Amino acid sequence: MINPAIILAAPFAAAAISLPPTPPVAAADLWREGVHLEWWELSDLLQECTGWTVKPGHCPDDPDEVGHWLIDPSGDREGDIWPGPDIDDLENFVGWRIDEALASADL
Repeated sequence: MINPAIILAAPFAAAAISLPPTPPVAAADLWREGVHLEWWELSDLLQECTGWTVKPGHCPDDPDEVGHWLIDPSGDREGDIWPGPDIDDLENFVGWRIDEALASADL
């Protein structure tokens, strides 16, 4: 005896649906929508808008302290390391720079 489920599923199994690739969403659009960015996305957006970047690293005084450095356009570290893997404070510190750049340009 033939299983009826096989008969019903055969037409669906034979139909191949191909979806077009989804284009990536720009970091600027994610920022405008209030999406929390990963450090590399924040760094790319910050560099695109202002020339500044964010890099992960260790505190020179305490190698166990991991955080993120704010890097100016000439490659120098700005201030102290932003501690921890969470970059909310860093986003708040550089966010106004990104907002101003996005408001004045079409990024």
